[in-house]
Amino acid sequence: MVKFAIYTFLGFIIESAYISILEKRIHFSGLLKGPFIPIYGFGALLILRAVPYHTNNFEIFFYSLVCCTALEYVTHYFLAHDLNIEIWNYQKYSDNYCSRICLFYSLMWGILGIILVNFIDPFINQLLAASNYYLVNVIALIYILVIIYQFYNLRFQFKTKNKYGN
Repeated sequence: MVKFAIYTFLGFIIESAYISILEKRIHFSGLLKGPFIPIYGFGALLILRAVPYHTNNFEIFFYSLVCCTALEYVTHYFLAHDLNIEIWNYQKYSDNYCSRICLFYSLMWGILGIILVNFIDPFINQLLAASNYYLVNVIALIYILVIIYQFYNLRFQFKTKNKYGN
């Protein structure tokens, strides 16, 4: 729960910084209001779950590439079919599939997986070891409850909008 919250927040920071650099203006990414991009939390947890089974960087790269690309595809599909929204579109990339995934970002997921396993997660583990366990868990729980509330509120808004055309 704590790591999900941390990686959801870090994903927001990374993606917002990346897009801000590309667009040469401040940009806050994400569908939810606040520093939340849950797909990064889920992706990080998928990668970290597999680390004990993948001991070298090539395996981590490949596993991260496959899992995070699949997660990205499924998330895009769900958002498009359930909420009738499209947060990202890779149509401008010639190697895209259904505009949901593309080779460039799949390779980035692999690289981010290596960085996560070798640098970010060990640092996070050190920070967590030096932190107040209960306080960190309470903060993470509140953070996740806010994400859940916002997601269901947003889902209701989009379902209502799609149903009544407002």
